[in-house]
Amino acid sequence: MHTHHSHSGDYVSHANDPLEDMVNLYIKKGFKTLCLTEHMPRIDSKFLYPEELDKSYTSQNLFEDFHKYLNHAQELKIRHKEKIDIIVGFEIEGINQDHINLASRLIDDPKLEMSVGSVHFVHEIPIDFSEDLWVSAKQASLGGSTRSLYKSYFELQSKIIDLKPTVIGHFDLIRLCQPQDDYDETTNKLTKQVNIKSDWPEVWELILNNIIKVIKYGGLIELNSSAIRKGWDVPYPQKDIAEAIVEAGGKFCLSDDAHALSQIGLNYHRVLSYAKDLGIKKLYHVESTDDGIKIVSDTIEKIESSPFWNQYK
Repeated sequence: MHTHHSHSGDYVSHANDPLEDMVNLYIKKGFKTLCLTEHMPRIDSKFLYPEELDKSYTSQNLFEDFHKYLNHAQELKIRHKEKIDIIVGFEIEGINQDHINLASRLIDDPKLEMSVGSVHFVHEIPIDFSEDLWVSAKQASLGGSTRSLYKSYFELQSKIIDLKPTVIGHFDLIRLCQPQDDYDETTNKLTKQVNIKSDWPEVWELILNNIIKVIKYGGLIELNSSAIRKGWDVPYPQKDIAEAIVEAGGKFCLSDDAHALSQIGLNYHRVLSYAKDLGIKKLYHVESTDDGIKIVSDTIEKIESSPFWNQYK
């Protein structure tokens, strides 16, 4: 089994458990590929989260932690190479152009083998931290509309995709903290009732363009199980976007986006069912080689036959 997206409490303040413990449990649970993807540093202290401020952190602490992470991850990769294929990567913070420029340099760092391309901020405001901050990002959008917020999110995602990250992280994260009663004045509907394809065609066009760009350079799009533990019935991305990816010929991989021991492999059985319902025939994963990483595919039937799934019975 594989995960292309993971975090630990050693290097991410909103995660819980030590990296060593995380790796050991991934091995125990039967994972064969583990991508370590701690967040890249945020450049300015104004982008620190409350739990980081509680530790009296500055952006310099984030850079120091990231450097420690790279050394630690390399050591773990070597130590556990007979048990699990550890691939050392990072998660992009696509906050603004300065962060995109830093991510571009990190992608070229020989210590980093892969990357997860993500957007957590729109108009430099976090959109997956709380409903209040999501609303603040909406208010900062053109006309203060949700439609404009979505447009800005996928435009920023397009810039991240231009970096050609190995994996696109939680494709539709913009939906996570959207209030249930959020209203779209442009269609006179609750936003949760909006059909993006027919109601917001300019946003749908951005989504399709992003999917095609990923396919053209050979990137993977994760089925990220963390959305289920956060209250969704399905992983990221939701069905409308997932179906568009399938129709376009996109390649999916699996991620648990675990931030704690209790989240390792959590709800993977539900992700597998979702993939089958979508008609996905193959899932992809990365593997280490002497010349770097390569992308490998397995049929759903082969994946389903693994004893890994016994733990969910």
